[in-house]
Amino acid sequence: MKKVFSILTATCVILSLFAISGVCAHGADELTVNSKAKAKVGDRVKYVLYLADTEEEIEGFQMELNYDPEFLETDSEKINFPETDAVVKNIVNGEVLMNWTNVFNKLNFSTKKEFFDIEFTVKKGGETEISKFVKEIYGDDMTYLKSYTWTYDLKINDEPVIVNEPPVITSKDEVVKANQGAYINFLDGKGEKNSPLKDDHPAVTDPDSALLKNRDSAAENHVGETFTANQYGTYIQDVTRYVDKDNPQGGFPVWIIGIISVVVIAGFVVGAIVISKKKH
Repeated sequence: MKKVFSILTATCVILSLFAISGVCAHGADELTVNSKAKAKVGDRVKYVLYLADTEEEIEGFQMELNYDPEFLETDSEKINFPETDAVVKNIVNGEVLMNWTNVFNKLNFSTKKEFFDIEFTVKKGGETEISKFVKEIYGDDMTYLKSYTWTYDLKINDEPVIVNEPPVITSKDEVVKANQGAYINFLDGKGEKNSPLKDDHPAVTDPDSALLKNRDSAAENHVGETFTANQYGTYIQDVTRYVDKDNPQGGFPVWIIGIISVVVIAGFVVGAIVISKKKH
C-alpha cells in the first residue's frame, strides 16, 4: 500500500511540475501592451491613432511615437498616413519621429479620422507601452490647436483589443524635455477648449520649460494693460494682442504721418524754388 501511495505521490509531483513549467512558458511568451492588450511572440500588434473635434484646419505637426524595441519591432514600411504625406525621419531606439507641413493643403479633422497607423511584431514576452508625444500641431492661424480629441485602437492580429481610448502619453524625461513646445499633451486626449476638465486638466509637461512658465504668468503689453494667462493655453492667443502706447487704435502712428507730410511739403517748396529760378 505504501508503495502504491509513493507512486501516486511521485506521479502527482511530476504532473504538477509539467503544469507549472507550462504556465511559466506561457507567461514568458505573453506580452502585455498598455496594461490591457495581451499578445504572444510573433503576433502582429497594430496601433491606430485617430483625431477628431478640431475647429481649425491643420497646417502642420511634429510628434513622435515611442515603443520598447526589446519587446516590439517595426520599420518605416509599416507606418501609414491616410491623410498626409508625412515624413518619418527615422525609427531608432524605440522612437518614430514624424512631421508634416503644408499650408496649401490643410487637413480637416472636425470629424473622427485616422491620423496614422503602425504595425509591430512581438519579439518577447513581458510588459510594455506604446505611447506618443506631440511637440507641435498647428491650426490655420499657425498657433497650437485648442480643440481636439485624440483616441486610439490597438489590434492583435487584426482583432480589436483596445478601442476608442485616450492614447498613452510618453512620460520619459528625455523625450518630454526634448519635445516640449506650445502644445500641451493632456492625459484625457482632449484640448483645453473642448475638455470638460477645466480647473484640473492633467497633462505630461516639462516643468522646467520657459515657455510654459511664461504661459502661467501675466504678460504686460505696451500700454500697460495686463492679460493674465490661464494655467494652459491662452498665453499665445491673448498676450499677442500688443498695442503701441502711442498708437492704441492701430494703423500708422500720427508722428510718422507728420514726418511724411513735412517731407512732402518741403519737396514741393524746393521744387517751386528751382522752377522759379529757371524762369528768371
